Amino acid sequence: MKLIYKIILGIFVCFIITLYWLSNITEGEYYRHHSPDGQYSIYASKAKYFNFPFSSFGDVRGKVHLYDELENKLISSSSIDMISYVDGDFFWNEDELYMKAKTYIKLPRKINTKIIDAYEKSVPVKYNWNLYMCGNEYVVNKERNRLTVSDKNGEILLQNIQYISQIGNSFQVLNNRTEIEYYDAGLNKLKNAPDIKIKCYEVCGNVTTYGLKIEEKNNYFVIKKAVGFTNYNFNNYTAIDSISKTKVKDIYFLNKKREFTYDENIIKQDIVIINFKTYFGIWSEKYGIEYFDTIDLKNNPIKVMRNELYGYYNMTSTSYLKLESFKYNLARFEKKDTSGKKRNGYVTREGNYFYDYR
Repeated sequence: MKLIYKIILGIFVCFIITLYWLSNITEGEYYRHHSPDGQYSIYASKAKYFNFPFSSFGDVRGKVHLYDELENKLISSSSIDMISYVDGDFFWNEDELYMKAKTYIKLPRKINTKIIDAYEKSVPVKYNWNLYMCGNEYVVNKERNRLTVSDKNGEILLQNIQYISQIGNSFQVLNNRTEIEYYDAGLNKLKNAPDIKIKCYEVCGNVTTYGLKIEEKNNYFVIKKAVGFTNYNFNNYTAIDSISKTKVKDIYFLNKKREFTYDENIIKQDIVIINFKTYFGIWSEKYGIEYFDTIDLKNNPIKVMRNELYGYYNMTSTSYLKLESFKYNLARFEKKDTSGKKRNGYVTREGNYFYDYR
């Protein structure tokens, strides 16, 4: 082969290699979200070169990245046709992260199936329901994300509101401008927030009682539970789960001890806090272990954080840049919307959020 042809061939091969290399360069971090238990996260990066000039942001090529939140390292990266696929087209099972019929990524550690079931459970949307207070009955109807409240005779008392909830013998409401208002039992507007401090707390004397304890074995911790009636002299503890001692610095219940008792007059608090030195886990019998960077037990409910984003344990998503304490049933927040802009609003104890009016 003549020298000139060899040079041309070499240039062509280098050109193809350069094109391939440039086509695989990506930048940025978009659509990050976590696995149901917080062990992993996925996010997209978009191709830096060779995108169509008039493509919408979510339609550009890129890569999907699987990240290990516990080991703080990248697990794998795969090319995707559109980065918007990461926002809703990927699913988790016990062993894999997958995009139906396209991409399957093996997970180094399994995800607890109990929490996957809860994560994927379909919650029916209510379009009408009843409220009862002090002999009054109200009907709430939802249409186009706005609520109308009527009495049992059909007379409209409140309309075009975003949210209503009972607090003691009063109501907390978000109006159409995302402002908090308060109403009494007759749906008369109050000038100030009501005083709902419990003046007399009545409990039943004959109740079911529960005992929990953590026993340390050679390689794991055993969580045991007992059920009694009226008293706390338990002799029927049975093991309900075990947790490996690997990387565990400390483990305890909400009272900071390894034994805990409560009865059915008290809100269920059978969760276990696990200190893994560089991160934390919260165990519950219903969901297994969920993982977080930090937890704040001073808050009730428990405030948690992943990747500098905050939430309330088993109540809201961990997606808020700022998250204040609940004022009755609403908490103030700051978060980024789907366009990346910072916005403020309120989140409910059910995890629903409302942006400020603008």
